[in-house]
Amino acid sequence: MDAQGDNLLQRLVEQERTLADKVESAQKQASEIVAGAREKAESILAEAREKADAVAEEKRKAGAEEAEAERESILEAARSDAHAVRERAESRRDAAADKVTERLLP
Repeated sequence: MDAQGDNLLQRLVEQERTLADKVESAQKQASEIVAGAREKAESILAEAREKADAVAEEKRKAGAEEAEAERESILEAARSDAHAVRERAESRRDAAADKVTERLLP
């Protein structure tokens, strides 16, 4: 009976070692999977940041271009108004000079 007990004990020890090896292997695999997932997540985040930066830069440029176009539009309108005022003033200058002359020289 001692031989059977020793044999059973050896099988249990061997099964325990096998299970311990499997657990160790599974932990190693899990660590590798987690590390791979972290690397992939970091890569995805970096790519997302790059895309966000590119979109932000595009929007900034578009905003600057729109602001410049609006500025030019306002300046052009002001130039046009100034030109119209100048033309009206010049067209009325002769009439004003005639009125002054009439009043000064009876």
